Amino acid sequence: MIISFMERSYSPEHWSLLNSLRRRAIAILEELSRMGMRGNVYGSIARGDVNQHSDIDVVVENPDFIKLDMIPYSHRFVVQATPKSTPKVYISLDPEEKEIISFPIGKLTRDEYFFFKFGGMISLDEMKEGKRVPGINKQLLLIIPRKDGHTSVEVNGNEAYVSKVIGIPLSTVKERERVLQKRKEQGRTGVFFKYELYPNESILEALNNIKRRR
Repeated sequence: MIISFMERSYSPEHWSLLNSLRRRAIAILEELSRMGMRGNVYGSIARGDVNQHSDIDVVVENPDFIKLDMIPYSHRFVVQATPKSTPKVYISLDPEEKEIISFPIGKLTRDEYFFFKFGGMISLDEMKEGKRVPGINKQLLLIIPRKDGHTSVEVNGNEAYVSKVIGIPLSTVKERERVLQKRKEQGRTGVFFKYELYPNESILEALNNIKRRR
């Protein structure tokens, strides 16, 4: 099968935006590191194909609930996307949810971990080195970074190639492709469960409240 590649070079404005978002993401990761937690950035900032609507999404590997309660926030919530998925806590640092720190409550399943890699995930050290990683965007394009921009490939029909480039199972690629395609056609359909934390309610208190209610 012949794979069709599309090339894109970034403008000076694009590089400026990317560098600005990355500086802010590094600051968040460094603050987590000072608290003894490891964070990773995932999505367009990890890949490099950012735009004016790009968010800073950080996932914490080893969350410390008490220390995370100390982070200044706009609002916080717990979401379980589906009945079988691992619930996650989201800490929005701003009202528009442009900067979010999240972490799972419990251990992620193998597929859930690979979902992060699907979109591209990068560590603090890699960010400082200026590294970018391949991942898939919401338009179901595989973004492969290159020195002056990126190369993109349609996921549809090239799933095996995508799986090798990102380093995740083919089954995960196909499942995420199915979910994102459905979302494109039907829009967001909501989540299975969502709990908004009260002001000054600790994360542990919220989890205990959820447990009692459910």
